[in-house]
Amino acid sequence: MAENSQPQNPYQPLVIEAASLAEAWEKAVRAMMTQGYNRFVKAPEYQTWTKDSPMFIMVRDALAEPRLSTKAPITLDMAKEYANNLINGMPKEKENSFDYTYFSRLRHYPDCMIRAGIPAITDEHEAKKYIHRVSQGKCVLQRIDQVEKAIEIFKKDPTRRTVVMHTWIPMRDLAKFTPERKDTSSPCVVLIHPQLVEDKLHLNVVMKTNDLFNAWPGNAYAFVELQKYMADKLGVATGHYTHFSVAMQVYEEVYEAANSV
Repeated sequence: MAENSQPQNPYQPLVIEAASLAEAWEKAVRAMMTQGYNRFVKAPEYQTWTKDSPMFIMVRDALAEPRLSTKAPITLDMAKEYANNLINGMPKEKENSFDYTYFSRLRHYPDCMIRAGIPAITDEHEAKKYIHRVSQGKCVLQRIDQVEKAIEIFKKDPTRRTVVMHTWIPMRDLAKFTPERKDTSSPCVVLIHPQLVEDKLHLNVVMKTNDLFNAWPGNAYAFVELQKYMADKLGVATGHYTHFSVAMQVYEEVYEAANSV
């Protein structure tokens, strides 16, 4: 492992507040490059130095312009296309060519009726008995559009605080280093938690990892488009956007470009 010449900062969460997505990204990049922890990542597919810290990014008005910085490495058309794919999906063949897409995990989430109803703790005999009673020994698959479910719940109870949309499939996503899953990837977005307060839909996003320089501008643009889509369906305004990445990073290969921000 090569020594990184950058001075070492403590590993701690960084907090960014901004008026717009564009301002948030520029502030976040500057903060990461000056205060981020120097972390060497030794993954099977890549080995590199990163600036890497937990990071909270809070944007007061999700739709405030500009939503995309002129210094970001993507165009507005690219961001719009990415957002459309997240909300509406791509053709089936293209969707299935990826290990996952956010559209498939959010709007076609594969759940099991057995898992939905089984008691919290069961031994093997109890579990088999329950599974046989519910499905004659077979899992009953149910595809869930979490976005529409969330909208339906808010329409019935605007004060509901427990509307959570998530992407994680533990049996698949925690099995990366098994023979069956060694070449697959898992969603960076873990959950999306909307809140309806003061006739505004606020959105809170949690990601396990996030490429701040290359990916965050498009990610945040798309998530805010999803926020607006849901707000429009509910007939309310779009509120603040809060984004937390457990491991936000800038990769060494873009240090020079990031420092220019």
